[in-house]
Amino acid sequence: MTSELRGVMLAGLPDGVLLIIGLLLLVLGGELVVQGSIRIAGLLGMPSFLVGFTLVAIGTSLPELGVVLNAINRESLEAVDLAVGGVIGSNIANIMLVLAIAMLIGAASQPDKDLKQDALMLLIATAFIVISVVIGEFSLLLGILSIATMGGYYAYIFRTRGGEDQGELEDSWVPQGYSYAIISFLLGLLLVKYGSDFLIEGGVGLAVSLGVSEAVIGLTLVAFGTSLPELAVTLTASIRGVQGVAIGNILGSNVANVMAVLGIGSIVSQGLTVSSSFLTLDIWVLLGSSGLIGLSILTGKGISKPMGAFLLVGYLVYVAMLFIG
Repeated sequence: MTSELRGVMLAGLPDGVLLIIGLLLLVLGGELVVQGSIRIAGLLGMPSFLVGFTLVAIGTSLPELGVVLNAINRESLEAVDLAVGGVIGSNIANIMLVLAIAMLIGAASQPDKDLKQDALMLLIATAFIVISVVIGEFSLLLGILSIATMGGYYAYIFRTRGGEDQGELEDSWVPQGYSYAIISFLLGLLLVKYGSDFLIEGGVGLAVSLGVSEAVIGLTLVAFGTSLPELAVTLTASIRGVQGVAIGNILGSNVANVMAVLGIGSIVSQGLTVSSSFLTLDIWVLLGSSGLIGLSILTGKGISKPMGAFLLVGYLVYVAMLFIG
């Protein structure tokens, strides 16, 4: 969305109205993405989890990529800090808010071999961003390694899982044919992108009017706003009983946020500077939450409703600490 178009669309609208419009767009967009992905999965002979981990996850990471590339174009260290903080905060929200909600409403299934592989990839992606915060840069080398690692893993799962049973897939109301499925999928992504824009604009406007600092806005509202596509798709998929898309979208999105979004950003900018301020709290919250989920799946303990409640309460405490700080 260009600045001119955004200005025309948002001119004169109260912040509360922007929030409502954004929510409606996200709900409709989430339904279109899920239905399009179900149809694509059926046409390609792919399980819904694989579609959720790849197509849906990349699509719902587009807001984070847009923020990072916009920050690079501005050539501002503050903008880059906000963008990297948005990725860190978004990954925290995806685990401690989105996945926690999915657990609480029963959309999280018991781990199997494939889920364990994807949990391992989540831990690898988390290690990449922890290293970048510790050394103070998501370097060009890290960017190249992250893109190569993600590309190699995608090639592996497409080769090894492409013919798996699709037992959990339900029929979609999207008409048969690739063109309808692709249109539904892309239109859904477009709506969740615009819905996120409206919600971010309205949310930031309300926060500024209430006198909340811009730093807190970046770590909370902007991060939450870029996680809204994941939340919309996950809730829609959970309600419709498509667990593969719901869980795969969350794990895959966190992988894509680091390996693709920061990877591309570091390549474009020849290295992204990462503020040491993230060492105080945020990166450890991300490491702890992602580590808990990843290790629980790898050890076969699974992801349960009590764990979801624990993560959700932890997220509320984390946000409160940011505002208090």
